[in-house]
Amino acid sequence: MYVCGSFKFSRELRELEKMLRESDVDFIASDETDGRGIRGCLERIDRADVVYVLNPGGYLGKSVSVDIGYSYAKGKPVYALNTIDDPPVMALLAGVLSERKLIELLRA
Repeated sequence: MYVCGSFKFSRELRELEKMLRESDVDFIASDETDGRGIRGCLERIDRADVVYVLNPGGYLGKSVSVDIGYSYAKGKPVYALNTIDDPPVMALLAGVLSERKLIELLRA
């Protein structure tokens, strides 16, 4: 699984990473220190089977919108923490799941 989200939510992303590790969920995540920018994100999506968008309050930045579109085009199911206030982008999601529900889905 690939976890992405705006870097303005770095603290929340690290908390989710900790939760996933403690639940023995195999994942890769966005990396602020990766100098490849969006290319690094797209490569991570290519390696993942599922994509999860961490979007507190429904916030979605431009780069994460690219991640969602690319994932959809690659046939990867995309889930988000919260609904997205852009109907065409929201239509690309497989669903909206809390972190706990995501872990349940992945462990099933």
